[in-house]
Amino acid sequence: MKYCVECKKLYDGADTMCTECNKKFKNIVDINEPVQLCVVGGVDRNRICGALKDAEIPFLERQYGAMGVANEVVTGYDAKLLNINILVPYSALPKAYEIAVALEVADESMKPLVEKVAEDVEAYKQKYLAENENMSSKKRTGIKILSVVLLLALVAAVVWGTDYIMELIKKLFGG
Repeated sequence: MKYCVECKKLYDGADTMCTECNKKFKNIVDINEPVQLCVVGGVDRNRICGALKDAEIPFLERQYGAMGVANEVVTGYDAKLLNINILVPYSALPKAYEIAVALEVADESMKPLVEKVAEDVEAYKQKYLAENENMSSKKRTGIKILSVVLLLALVAAVVWGTDYIMELIKKLFGG
């Protein structure tokens, strides 16, 4: 799955540039990468943000598009409250999209993309579980103990090395 680094929209296909902001697409490599859920304003913004908080889905709000003082004067609305891009982690997009559909603020054209995201996330979870199942609890505990021993050895080496260097410096300067 690809996304635009500027507007955070998801894309799936042969395109290489975003049609909205003319930026190159990047492949999603981190399932926590923020992606666009919807663009809302006013009451809809408050509703979707409240629902995401209730569902404990992390989200970001970001101004979408150019909104200036002229728009504020012409429309009579505070431009900072209009066209807010709601971003959620890639892995949380399917659940967040269900909420957006229920609140009628979702873009219906995103449905096929969200289904692919759900498949990607499920595949990632299966891969992660398979990797962790291969390691027994004894092996995991052994690795943790070895890591602690190595950390303590590193700290001891730094302390002893610093003491040794200080003694050399004292000898050089007659101390």
